[in-house]
Amino acid sequence: MNRSVTWTVYRKELTELLRDRRTLISMVLLPMVVFPLLFGVVGRFMGEAEKKAATEATTVAIVAGSIPEVFLAPIAKSGLQRVEVPDVASAVANKTAATGLSVSADQKSLTIYAEGTRQASGMAADKLRSALSEYRDSLVVEKLREVKLDASVLTPFTVKRENVASERKMGGFMLGSILGYVVILLMFSGGMYPAIDMTAGEKERKTIETLLASPARRTDIVLAKILACVTATYLTAVLTTTSLFLSLKRGGGTMKGMEKMVGNVPTDVSTIGLVLLTLLPVAVMAGALMISIALRARSFKEAQSYLTPLIMLAIFPSLLGGLPGMELSPALSLVPIFNASQLLKSILQGDVPLVSFAITNLANLSYAVLCFALAVRIFNNEKVLFRT
Repeated sequence: MNRSVTWTVYRKELTELLRDRRTLISMVLLPMVVFPLLFGVVGRFMGEAEKKAATEATTVAIVAGSIPEVFLAPIAKSGLQRVEVPDVASAVANKTAATGLSVSADQKSLTIYAEGTRQASGMAADKLRSALSEYRDSLVVEKLREVKLDASVLTPFTVKRENVASERKMGGFMLGSILGYVVILLMFSGGMYPAIDMTAGEKERKTIETLLASPARRTDIVLAKILACVTATYLTAVLTTTSLFLSLKRGGGTMKGMEKMVGNVPTDVSTIGLVLLTLLPVAVMAGALMISIALRARSFKEAQSYLTPLIMLAIFPSLLGGLPGMELSPALSLVPIFNASQLLKSILQGDVPLVSFAITNLANLSYAVLCFALAVRIFNNEKVLFRT
């Protein structure tokens, strides 16, 4: 292997990639805007949506004359305005009222109506339920006093649930569930166009013959192309990760209900370093695999049809790795993509299993070597390389 030749071809490939607008968009622009949009724009929209829902959660539908007088006071206490309608359920469904209430003839059963897809309806139903529950409890206390019993007989003991996970761990769990999916998706997307351009693209431009006619050995050429693709893929991962941690520091507090958890996710150098170290073997594997597949294509369009399903296939294990209840074990550390997604979640939670960390990275490096060997074999196949 000639290092100087490999370096020359590598620089040539990078120069051509940096001239391609599509590559720059998928490799640089998208990774830098994903998380600022998520934490900034989406967070603001969530806040605005909640404010709007609060202003709309003001009415309760009732059938005229169907609500006993004793329940009118709790309704008034909830702050909801009564709207008399012929049919409560239809009124809530048609947005005539935010929520609705009906009372059985014996006054033993109350039904609160809500439209599950509307946040305002849910908020109004919660207000009404809270007011009616408070009224019910006051009736119970009053009955107990009449028979000279203490209200504590109803609650001889209390049960509470305490989460022993720290806010940092909870925040890492929630962010880690989406980090693997987003980063891996963007990595494959960022490396796809470079892989196609350096293989099928060169076939279409008829420049691959010139490269093969040079003194460079085919192993050096394919290694340089893989390294260029890995550079694009890993740069996407670095920019995405940087965007995430910067967004956490500056805009994470805009996510409603997640301020404390998101704010406690560590953004120190060691955490970022472990994340990037985990993503490096994945980038090498992805680059080598995409070059291997794209080499078989006759045209740019055909290569796209080959690599698009690959990206879709990469989504499933990354999503699976972010699901609650999934834990990384030495055996699961051998599953590509899934292992990296799980490991990223563990890193953000501050609980890195060293054995699984080592197995994951070694496994992904092994897969990368196999993909490189496959690419070299394909590159040496004249029938594949020059088929039209």
